[in-house]
Amino acid sequence: MVFGCGDLPARYLEFLADALEKPVYFVLGNHMEEWTRHYVTGKTYDPMGCINLDGKVVRDRSTGLLIGGLPGSPKYSGEGGQQFTELQMSIKILKMLPGLMRHRLRRGRWLDVLLTHAPARDVNDGPDVAHRGFKSMRWFLKAFKPSYHLHGHIHLYDRNIPHVALYGDVEVINVYPYQKLDLDL
Repeated sequence: MVFGCGDLPARYLEFLADALEKPVYFVLGNHMEEWTRHYVTGKTYDPMGCINLDGKVVRDRSTGLLIGGLPGSPKYSGEGGQQFTELQMSIKILKMLPGLMRHRLRRGRWLDVLLTHAPARDVNDGPDVAHRGFKSMRWFLKAFKPSYHLHGHIHLYDRNIPHVALYGDVEVINVYPYQKLDLDL
């Protein structure tokens, strides 16, 4: 399967879904406006054949993985529709609770993979306002203990800089620019 952690062109995600014939799960990044606009009509759209995880918890039918997603980055300017305050992100997380509880009751676990654009605060995040993580995601990781938290947003140009961190028992992986993962669940 393919996970897109934001700021990927919709046409690229569509290409991956078609070429690989695998499910493509994604969240939008803070630059979503420029990446999901139809080149002819100018309207934004979700990539065809892909699953937008914005505030959702879903079960992948072929693997049984429970996957949830949160889009965007911390608010750092007045521009862009996928920038959120800490309160707005906390509300998005609270709206996920019914889906998380349903899976906990049915399958005995909350979540296997959390897919986000921005990282949690102080876990793979950056020092500037635009690249600081969300405190509410730290709470999410503590409370729901997914096995993996995959995020983008933090550009690692030096491949010697670690892209994996542990937060409790959660393996936090910065997938920028890309990573091939073997998830051990």
